[in-house]
Amino acid sequence: MELKTLARYLSLALMTTHLFGCGSSDDSTEYTVTVAPQPVYYGLGLQFTPALVAIATREDGQTMFASRIAGFEHEFGVSYELRVLERKVDTEGYADASSVSIELIEIISSTTDPVGTSYVYNEVELSGNPFIDKNAGVYGFYQYEFLCAEGVDCDGLVAIGDSGVVRPDFSRHLLPA
Repeated sequence: MELKTLARYLSLALMTTHLFGCGSSDDSTEYTVTVAPQPVYYGLGLQFTPALVAIATREDGQTMFASRIAGFEHEFGVSYELRVLERKVDTEGYADASSVSIELIEIISSTTDPVGTSYVYNEVELSGNPFIDKNAGVYGFYQYEFLCAEGVDCDGLVAIGDSGVVRPDFSRHLLPA
């Protein structure tokens, strides 16, 4: 009877060791990325809707869209240092799926640019009203919301919304909404 109980505990210990060993494969990597405060204007062309996309730069210099980092939401005018976990995932049966999942572990630091910082976008296509007046002084520039600082003509930005291609200076004379 004792031998049978010992055999059960031994087999349970071996299975547990095997299962933990399987879970600790080299399919995941932890690293840090930095995210710039100014998103990049992206997507000119017939197949793309123009948008602003935040770029994350890995320690090794590779770049990716910050929107790929699950659990992270970029705020315009804020730079970040993030710790992320990249995992290989099974995409068998999914033709367009990425084989990599990137998840936020921690925001190591975040720094907000001061009001008055200028961001210049050349040849931004101002079609489809990229500047909008959302409500009660809250404005939008693509997916980002902001409040105008004193003396800034945000209604003028909204007015040029469907004017075609221009070279505006979009300044951070604004505050987070």
